[in-house]
Amino acid sequence: MEMDMNAMKAEIGGAFAVSWAIGFGGGLEWAVALAVVWMAFAGAHVLPVVTWCNMMTGDLSDVEGNWMANGMRLVAQMIGALLAILLATEFGGIETGWEATDMWLPDIADNLWGVLAMVAAGAVWWQVHTRCDSAWASAFGLMIVGGAMMLDGGNEMAASLASMGDGIVDTLVNWIFDGLFVGVGALVGVKIDEML
Repeated sequence: MEMDMNAMKAEIGGAFAVSWAIGFGGGLEWAVALAVVWMAFAGAHVLPVVTWCNMMTGDLSDVEGNWMANGMRLVAQMIGALLAILLATEFGGIETGWEATDMWLPDIADNLWGVLAMVAAGAVWWQVHTRCDSAWASAFGLMIVGGAMMLDGGNEMAASLASMGDGIVDTLVNWIFDGLFVGVGALVGVKIDEML
């Protein structure tokens, strides 16, 4: 597999900028920061949910081209977020109060509506993201459905790593399955659109 270094640099830079923005605000400010980052780092996914949507709507049988390339993007996003966290906390000198989110997967029966919400949010948002040429529309669309999906997965993974692996198993499982369910939603949205 040949790695696209420009794509990796864009993912690192974009994830750095978004993680930095997460540390200094949320809501509208975050949507604006995300839109600007998507325009500045053209082609970068920046967020794990975007990468998962690309994986699930790409060629699912292409292990090297689809899965490996997108997997490397996820790693680059984590590295960018980790660099932002280390810089913002002066390499651990400033306490953030970050605590790992408990793994929710064992309680999937209790969280069935949450899973369905992630799938639905992925289906709706992916249509906005792939149909609108505007980073603004995609970023604000993501803010609208964002409550139904984990948007800061790369930041959560990086925070766990920066905290010497605190809660890494719970965070990793959440990171994978949140992205997977949103990606499945994107695939469902694409299939519904093809049938109409």
